[in-house]
Amino acid sequence: MYQILVVSNDGADLSAMLNVFENAGYQATGASTFQEAQQRIGRESPDLVIADERLGDFNGLHVLLTARAEHPHAGAIVTTPARNRGLEADARSLNVHCMVKPRNASEWLAPVSSFLTAAKVA
Repeated sequence: MYQILVVSNDGADLSAMLNVFENAGYQATGASTFQEAQQRIGRESPDLVIADERLGDFNGLHVLLTARAEHPHAGAIVTTPARNRGLEADARSLNVHCMVKPRNASEWLAPVSSFLTAAKVA
């Protein structure tokens, strides 16, 4: 079973994503701050970390760099509300996938499934 860590300071979004992933059979946990994400990364071994671009004083790339330092095998996706070429370039340079956050949490299943399948084959 794949383990997914979702980091978002939007409580409703976080809850919806966790419900969708759990209902699809993934083991999903969440964090709403950079500090909480760091603690979870230290205790858990996620296969995939999904983090919002904006997390207070930090951004999702900070979370993903922390996750990669602890768990080099972990997949990483940074999300943004709208296309952001600067963030896309930064993410690409760090080997992080960047995507516009779907409006409906259920729309996460296809890209996450594809991402995890591709990572398993690689």
